[in-house]
Amino acid sequence: MKIFLSCAAFISILFILLSCNKKSGSTTPPADTPSDIQIDLPNNTGVIYTTGFPLAVSGIIIDDDILATAKVEIKNKTTGVILYQQTASGVNVALYRFQWSWIVNGITVTTPATVKITATDRYGYKVSKEIDIILDN
Repeated sequence: MKIFLSCAAFISILFILLSCNKKSGSTTPPADTPSDIQIDLPNNTGVIYTTGFPLAVSGIIIDDDILATAKVEIKNKTTGVILYQQTASGVNVALYRFQWSWIVNGITVTTPATVKITATDRYGYKVSKEIDIILDN
């Protein structure tokens, strides 16, 4: 009888402990802590990049909510056409150093463009930062 009571007490305590660690049924993500995007290159608005030469894009993204994806997009500001894009998925870190390079091509006239970096954290929150550049033939 003592063994039965001891086992029953042990099982009761174990059940209580496991119940205390149970996560709530809420699927709502926590409040967003926005990503901090720091662009090293290009480092000035209005820099001119010529056809046939590389346009380097680099910097860091810091996100306390853990970064899921980082994306670069180079877009013609006049037409809205995306000239180059690349996405890094499955990043899963709080600090991510990005480094992309695109050989400028397809430019026949001076073209105002934008380099846009977008960070998406594991909860789906997005933050973007842009810098204006000029593409030339």
